Formats: sequence, structure tokens, C-alpha cells
Amino acid sequence: MSFINIIKEPAILIITGFFLFFVLTILKNYSITEKNLKSVFEFLKSMNKKEISYRFTQLDEFMSKNPYTTTSWDDFKQALIFPEKIYTASQSAKTGDKFSSEIFLTVDSSFFFNEESLIYSKINHKFIQIMPTILTGLGPFFTFLKMAIAFTAVDFSLNATETSLNNLISGIQVAALCSVFAVGYSLLFMLIEKTLYNIKCKKYYLLIQKEFIRLFDICTSEQFLLDLVKEAKLQNINNENLLKNLPTDFAKAISKSIGDVTVPYLENILYSLNKLNENLDNGSNGDVVDKLF
Repeated sequence: MSFINIIKEPAILIITGFFLFFVLTILKNYSITEKNLKSVFEFLKSMNKKEISYRFTQLDEFMSKNPYTTTSWDDFKQALIFPEKIYTASQSAKTGDKFSSEIFLTVDSSFFFNEESLIYSKINHKFIQIMPTILTGLGPFFTFLKMAIAFTAVDFSLNATETSLNNLISGIQVAALCSVFAVGYSLLFMLIEKTLYNIKCKKYYLLIQKEFIRLFDICTSEQFLLDLVKEAKLQNINNENLLKNLPTDFAKAISKSIGDVTVPYLENILYSLNKLNENLDNGSNGDVVDKLF
């Protein structure tokens, strides 16, 4: 039996059809995944760690619109710390001053952006995992089916025995080849699937994780609480110094106000009174009211 005749067998054609369908399915799914993950990676790569403070709105908008990251991004934002200095940092960037990133991450980014969230949940991973099993299972199914059909066609009559046995042997050969093709396609499919997955999906998923590590400094909950305690102590010291210096500063302010405003005003009044007395003393005799005018 020639190879062409073997391929033309209906059972083997069905197994080959399943194999081609599965390969085209993973190729389509992995290509779509590659396109979306590549766009995320290129956007993250274009950002600088120093820019993350004042470009966070742009990052938020991009990640929320991408269908492969929108769910993970919503959870990721809950683990970020946004200090009040974020606005100051954005203003410093416009003036060209140096500043450090003011957004910190409390949980490792791999907790949110991993294979399950970025790839498996988007490509129907469970169905892809059982594709080799389906191919392998088609082998025994068509093997026993073909053997059953071959045995039912056996004719033990005297004139047809030889022809019937030849057909039985040929049917058993085809039945055995069904299992061979099914197992071979299954192994070939697993090889193709793993290769495409590593090239199109896993590559960009790992690159995205590295970009998040580059852009966001990790600040654990314990470290954050410790920083809060330090900040509170510094605020207490500043408040204490402010209260201690308040009377002195108040007295200085009053003294300065009197010296700069009140004293000149009083001097002007005294000068006016002196001039008035001089006019009264040097004026002609008459009514006092006339002298005033």
C-alpha cells in the first residue's frame, strides 16, 4: 500500500484534519496574544523611571484599554502607594530639576502580571492542553473501528477466503497506522505548541515583568509603616520647635510692626501738633477758632 493511498484513508484524513485545525487554532490565539503583549512591552519600554510620577495617567489609560491587562491593572493599582509629593515631582520635571520616582509598589508585580493573568486566561489554555490527548485518543478509536469493520467483512466461503483474508490484513494495517499517525501528530503538535508559546507569548510576558520591576520600586508594608513612624517623629520635632519659638517670633513680629508702622505714625502726629502750636503762638489776636483755620 502506497503512502498516498494511506493518506487518502478516511480515518487518517480525519486525524490529519484535527491536527491541522488544532495547529491553526493555537497559531491564531498566540498571534493575537503576541500582538497585545508586544504593545504593552513597547509602551512600558518607552517610559522612564523618572517620568512615572507625572506620566502615570497616560500609563493608566493605556493599561486599562488593553484587553490583556485591564483586569490585572485594576488590581495592580490597589497595591501602589501615591505620596503627596507626586504633584511636586511633576512640577520639578517641567523645570528640569532632578527627582526620584514617588510611586511605590507594595507587592511584587509578578503577583498580578503572570502567565495565568496575561496568557492562560486569554487563550483558552485548558482546551489547548487537551488537544494532544484528543489526537492520541483518535488513534485507538479509529484503530478498533477499522478492525471491527475489517472483521465484519471477512467471508469464509471457499471461493472468497483468500480475498477476504487479504482485505482483513489490509484493514488491520490501516487500523494500526491510525494509531501511528495519531500519536505522531500528537507529539508533533506538542513540539509546535511549545515552540510557538515560547516565541510569541512567554517571551513578552517575561519582558513585561522586567519592565515593571524597572519602573516601580518595591516598598513592603513593614517598610512603609516604618517610614510613617519616622515621618511622624520628624513632624513632632518640628511642631515642638515651632511651639517653642512661637512666643519669640510673635514678640519680634510685634516689635517690627511697631517700629515700622506705629512709631512713624506717632512721629507724624507729634510733628503736626508742634506745627499747630507754632501757628497758634505766632498768629494775630482774635478768636481761637480763627487761629486754627
